[in-house]
Amino acid sequence: MSELSFEDVTIRYGRTTAVDGVSLTVPAGAVVGLVGESGSGKSTLARAAVGLAPLTCGRITLAGAPVPTRGRPRPLQMVFQDPYSSLDPRMTVGDSVAEAMPPGSSRAERRAEAARLLELVHLDPVCAGAVPSRLSGGQRQRVALARALAARPRVIIADEITSALDVSVQGTVLNLVRELQRELGLSMLFISHNLAVVRYVASHVAVMRSGRIVEQGPTARVLTEPAHDYTRALLAAVPGSRRHPAKPGAGQR
Repeated sequence: MSELSFEDVTIRYGRTTAVDGVSLTVPAGAVVGLVGESGSGKSTLARAAVGLAPLTCGRITLAGAPVPTRGRPRPLQMVFQDPYSSLDPRMTVGDSVAEAMPPGSSRAERRAEAARLLELVHLDPVCAGAVPSRLSGGQRQRVALARALAARPRVIIADEITSALDVSVQGTVLNLVRELQRELGLSMLFISHNLAVVRYVASHVAVMRSGRIVEQGPTARVLTEPAHDYTRALLAAVPGSRRHPAKPGAGQR
């Protein structure tokens, strides 16, 4: 795992500035939460990291070097919000996971690795033969995490990966993120509009408004002693944001 850094990143579309001079670091082995309302620029910043949105100025580096956006395997992998559209409906789960693996291994090795990754995200390896339509939303999102891990990334970017799921299933996915971080030393930029979710999974948090980072620091400090009015407003607007959204073992589906 390596440190991911956004250095004075600005992204404009015509006269619209989506991201305005953002500097943010995801330390190696850490989960950093990025929170803000819809339209604040969170997803645009994430897309820029994986080469899906061009920078107007600034730079994005991984371990001090520019992030490569071509070739395989990609050192940054993104897990998207919608588990129903992020997987190819024509491919089996096993093939989807294997497709993301670095080249060079045999078909048997790839099948074995796909089974191992499915077990890692708490899915029965038998699921490898199923198509995504046979799985629930929570199961599909765990497949998406397995697929991201298959590429052996140095950082994973999770863009609102629980917002399309039922509350009970959200707990399963959040517990899995915590477990993967603990067992693998996973480095992750975890994007969410839900401050309670970020409190549960992230050690550090950055608050984004209108394309800018208005506050950042250790999660416990930012969410219990917010320095910025916008952070306080977000906290006040989310019922239960000061409580953990899930407990280990909750909502296992």
